[in-house]
Amino acid sequence: MPACPECGAPEALCQSRFDEFLVLEFTDPGYGAVHHLTVATYMLQHSSKLTKDGWLHERALLRAFIIENKPPSFIRRQNKDKVDSGKRDFKIKSKTGQPIIDKTSWTKTILDVRAESAATYCADVTAWAASALEESEKIEV
Repeated sequence: MPACPECGAPEALCQSRFDEFLVLEFTDPGYGAVHHLTVATYMLQHSSKLTKDGWLHERALLRAFIIENKPPSFIRRQNKDKVDSGKRDFKIKSKTGQPIIDKTSWTKTILDVRAESAATYCADVTAWAASALEESEKIEV
Protein backbone atom coordinates (compact mmCIF):
# COMPACT_ATOMS: atom_id res chain seq x y z
CA MET A 1 0.00 0.00 0.00
CA PRO A 2 1.39 3.44 -0.89
CA ALA A 3 2.08 6.28 1.53
CA CYS A 4 -0.72 8.66 2.41
CA PRO A 5 -0.81 11.35 -0.31
CA GLU A 6 -1.51 14.06 2.28
CA CYS A 7 0.70 13.38 5.29
CA GLY A 8 3.19 10.88 3.88
CA ALA A 9 2.52 8.23 6.54
CA PRO A 10 3.71 4.80 5.38
CA GLU A 11 1.04 2.50 3.99
CA ALA A 12 -1.56 5.21 4.56
CA LEU A 13 -2.07 3.91 8.11
CA CYS A 14 -2.92 7.38 9.36
CA GLN A 15 -6.72 7.03 9.17
CA SER A 16 -6.81 3.75 11.10
CA ARG A 17 -4.42 5.16 13.73
CA PHE A 18 -6.59 8.28 14.03
CA ASP A 19 -9.69 6.12 14.54
CA GLU A 20 -7.88 4.01 17.18
CA PHE A 21 -6.75 7.12 19.01
CA LEU A 22 -10.24 8.63 19.04
CA VAL A 23 -11.53 5.49 20.77
CA LEU A 24 -8.66 5.68 23.26
CA GLU A 25 -9.32 9.36 23.94
CA PHE A 26 -13.03 8.81 24.52
CA THR A 27 -12.53 5.83 26.82
CA ASP A 28 -9.63 7.09 28.97
CA PRO A 29 -9.61 10.69 30.25
CA GLY A 30 -5.81 10.64 30.57
CA TYR A 31 -5.54 10.21 26.81
CA GLY A 32 -8.53 12.44 26.12
CA ALA A 33 -6.71 15.41 27.62
CA VAL A 34 -5.19 16.12 24.19
CA HIS A 35 -8.22 15.31 22.03
CA HIS A 36 -8.37 18.92 20.82
CA LEU A 37 -4.79 18.62 19.53
CA THR A 38 -5.30 15.21 17.94
CA VAL A 39 -8.26 16.30 15.84
CA ALA A 40 -6.91 19.71 14.80
CA THR A 41 -3.50 18.30 13.87
CA TYR A 42 -4.88 15.35 11.94
CA MET A 43 -7.23 17.63 9.99
CA LEU A 44 -4.46 20.12 9.28
CA GLN A 45 -2.39 17.33 7.73
CA HIS A 46 -5.37 15.98 5.76
CA SER A 47 -6.66 19.09 4.05
CA SER A 48 -8.96 17.17 1.69
CA LYS A 49 -11.36 16.86 4.62
CA LEU A 50 -11.65 20.65 4.94
CA THR A 51 -12.52 23.76 2.99
CA LYS A 52 -9.89 26.51 2.77
CA ASP A 53 -11.65 28.39 5.57
CA GLY A 54 -11.94 25.18 7.58
CA TRP A 55 -8.21 24.51 7.21
CA LEU A 56 -7.35 28.06 8.26
CA HIS A 57 -9.71 27.69 11.22
CA GLU A 58 -7.99 24.46 12.34
CA ARG A 59 -4.58 26.11 12.03
CA ALA A 60 -5.81 29.06 14.11
CA LEU A 61 -7.10 26.63 16.74
CA LEU A 62 -3.72 24.91 16.94
CA ARG A 63 -2.02 28.28 17.25
CA ALA A 64 -4.36 29.21 20.11
CA PHE A 65 -3.71 25.90 21.88
CA ILE A 66 0.05 25.63 21.29
CA ILE A 67 1.37 29.20 21.08
CA GLU A 68 -1.19 31.11 23.14
CA ASN A 69 -1.66 28.20 25.59
CA LYS A 70 -5.44 28.66 25.66
CA PRO A 71 -7.40 25.72 27.08
CA PRO A 72 -10.12 24.02 25.00
CA SER A 73 -12.85 25.24 27.39
CA PHE A 74 -11.82 28.86 26.77
CA ILE A 75 -11.71 28.34 22.98
CA ARG A 76 -15.15 26.67 23.02
CA ARG A 77 -16.64 29.66 24.84
CA GLN A 78 -14.76 32.16 22.68
CA ASN A 79 -15.76 30.51 19.39
CA LYS A 80 -19.26 29.36 20.35
CA ASP A 81 -21.09 31.58 17.88
CA LYS A 82 -18.30 31.59 15.29
CA VAL A 83 -18.49 27.82 14.74
CA ASP A 84 -22.22 27.30 15.35
CA SER A 85 -23.37 25.75 12.06
CA GLY A 86 -26.47 27.93 12.09
CA LYS A 87 -24.49 31.13 12.56
CA ARG A 88 -21.05 30.72 11.00
CA ASP A 89 -20.35 32.29 7.64
CA PHE A 90 -17.99 29.58 6.39
CA LYS A 91 -18.02 25.84 5.79
CA ILE A 92 -15.57 23.59 7.60
CA LYS A 93 -16.04 20.25 5.86
CA SER A 94 -14.97 19.84 2.24
CA LYS A 95 -17.58 18.79 -0.29
CA THR A 96 -15.01 18.00 -2.99
CA GLY A 97 -12.46 15.92 -1.10
CA GLN A 98 -9.66 17.73 -2.90
CA PRO A 99 -6.61 18.74 -0.84
CA ILE A 100 -6.34 22.49 -0.45
CA ILE A 101 -2.61 22.49 0.29
CA ASP A 102 0.25 20.98 -1.72
CA LYS A 103 2.18 19.60 1.24
CA THR A 104 2.40 15.81 1.09
CA SER A 105 5.10 15.11 3.65
CA TRP A 106 5.35 16.25 7.26
CA THR A 107 8.19 15.91 9.75
CA LYS A 108 5.86 14.17 12.22
CA THR A 109 2.63 12.31 11.56
CA ILE A 110 0.14 10.50 13.74
CA LEU A 111 2.32 7.40 13.32
CA ASP A 112 4.97 9.09 15.48
CA VAL A 113 2.59 9.10 18.45
CA ARG A 114 3.13 6.32 20.99
CA ALA A 115 0.27 5.13 23.14
CA GLU A 116 1.88 2.95 25.83
CA SER A 117 0.89 5.39 28.57
CA ALA A 118 -1.25 8.51 28.84
CA ALA A 119 1.79 10.64 29.73
CA THR A 120 3.76 9.43 26.71
CA TYR A 121 0.73 9.81 24.47
CA CYS A 122 0.00 13.36 25.58
CA ALA A 123 3.66 14.38 25.16
CA ASP A 124 3.82 12.84 21.68
CA VAL A 125 0.53 14.38 20.53
CA THR A 126 1.69 17.78 21.78
CA ALA A 127 5.03 17.42 19.94
CA TRP A 128 3.23 16.31 16.77
CA ALA A 129 0.83 19.27 17.02
CA ALA A 130 3.66 21.77 17.59
CA SER A 131 5.62 20.38 14.64
CA ALA A 132 2.59 20.46 12.34
CA LEU A 133 1.73 24.00 13.40
CA GLU A 134 5.26 25.20 12.74
CA GLU A 135 5.27 23.65 9.28
CA SER A 136 1.76 24.83 8.44
CA GLU A 137 2.59 28.42 9.35
CA LYS A 138 4.89 28.41 6.28
CA ILE A 139 2.08 27.35 3.96
CA GLU A 140 0.25 30.06 2.08
CA VAL A 141 -3.35 29.17 1.33
